[in-house]
Amino acid sequence: MAYRLVLTAEKEQSVLVLFENGVERARRDWGESRDMGRRAFESIEEVLREAGIGPEAVMSFQVISELPDSSTSRRIAETVASVYTFGVQSTAGEEASEKEAA
Repeated sequence: MAYRLVLTAEKEQSVLVLFENGVERARRDWGESRDMGRRAFESIEEVLREAGIGPEAVMSFQVISELPDSSTSRRIAETVASVYTFGVQSTAGEEASEKEAA
């Protein structure tokens, strides 16, 4: 199964959607406030749990936004995507190294 996270950050609302082979599997929406990072990470956890998958099953994480590059919400959304991707890749690399060592 190919899973993909898409975080859309707009001026009034943000939406996180988990797609499975191009079909929406889970979704979280929240209004704009000063807690984008917390809400994004909580929403990631919720959609993964709803789909019954772990972080390593997500093949890509895309941010869509028409907000200016200087927008705090956009920068936080892009940082969340980068941190998530880095964390999953780092964990996968560590697991592969452990298997090779065994």
